[in-house]
Amino acid sequence: MNMVKFGAHIARLRKEHDMPQSRLADMLNVTRQAVSKWERGEGFPDITILRDIAEAFGVTVDSLINAGEAARNEAAILASAAQNQEISQEILTTDGAIQDIINVAPYLKVSTLTAISEKLANHNINIDKIIELSEFMNDESILRLLENSNIDAPDDVLLEKLVPFLDNASIYSIFEKFLEGKSNVGLIEKIRPYIAYELFEAAKMHGVI
Repeated sequence: MNMVKFGAHIARLRKEHDMPQSRLADMLNVTRQAVSKWERGEGFPDITILRDIAEAFGVTVDSLINAGEAARNEAAILASAAQNQEISQEILTTDGAIQDIINVAPYLKVSTLTAISEKLANHNINIDKIIELSEFMNDESILRLLENSNIDAPDDVLLEKLVPFLDNASIYSIFEKFLEGKSNVGLIEKIRPYIAYELFEAAKMHGVI
């Protein structure tokens, strides 16, 4: 889903209807700043608002989403969620469906992802981590933490929150940071389940832990 193209499409529809941002905001019960943010491609409307946006411009939810150049399955998943419809088994079992779900996960409610997860579980496909990621991205306290952190030199509090979503190389990079004395014991306890037992034993032998 291309948020910049989606936002440009909303702006184009609004102008075609000779509608100021404030008017659209009132119709959707959101702030003018929210509409402006969508149109700049810096945010995406809550999935429940998509249907209202489509109705405001007299278009279908599908055409609204497709203007953001969503892949076929992405559009189908978002449209179904926006209209409170069950996502079909056919969509979920199509080649590339998992990647499409990952792509739209930040826009979906956790309850929707959970329903998808239950269906995919019947095919021995586990997307629990995607659900965790969606919860993480929608946690305002975490977002504030990201916004207020120095990303050039992330602190231990931020790293602790990110640990469950990091790959092995990133985990070991944090472990090396600890060995160099640049991280505290609290952080090492968070990454301990992800580090080989032998490395911890070696660190203990050298008096690091």
